[in-house]
Amino acid sequence: MRTLLVSALALGLAACQPAAEAPAAPEAPAVPTTPAPPSAPAAPAADAAHTGLMVHEAWTRPLAPGATVAAGYGLLMNHGTAPERLVAARVEGVGRIEIHTIESVDGVMQMRPLEGGLELPVDGTARLVPGGKHLMFFEVTRSWAEGERIPVTLVFESGTETVVEFAVLAQAPAGTADADHGGHAHHAH
Repeated sequence: MRTLLVSALALGLAACQPAAEAPAAPEAPAVPTTPAPPSAPAAPAADAAHTGLMVHEAWTRPLAPGATVAAGYGLLMNHGTAPERLVAARVEGVGRIEIHTIESVDGVMQMRPLEGGLELPVDGTARLVPGGKHLMFFEVTRSWAEGERIPVTLVFESGTETVVEFAVLAQAPAGTADADHGGHAHHAH
């Protein structure tokens, strides 16, 4: 039993660590999540792309056969008129998903669930990054291969739910804080 717990902890922590250098992968597209109300006048295309809740550069790493723990990253944006909070997530083939943070406890970095969810102020952002806040996928029932897209339903405190496709990439998308800083979360919010 102790060996199983140590193995699960090692896999969980490994999922939060930066991957080895690999060729740059394509960026996952931004996903607008809250369309304009039907009665609202049509907005110009550039404005419509930046309304409501959005997720940009959502990604996760490939899972080796037999691995059951993974982490999810990306940039959450709130272009709405009220604060929001990410409180849960779900995906087919995953037993549970937790929102995690990494904290220093007595000089040792520890991964812990983020109590109360992840706050998104009006016109604010929150980064999910390796070594910082992130989603943890537990009890994953199958391997995820590079190039695949994993549909994840994000649940917000207001009741808004949105499906975001997480790109399976060997390393952070080019141009993200993770890629620009060698996988370190210097700019995590």
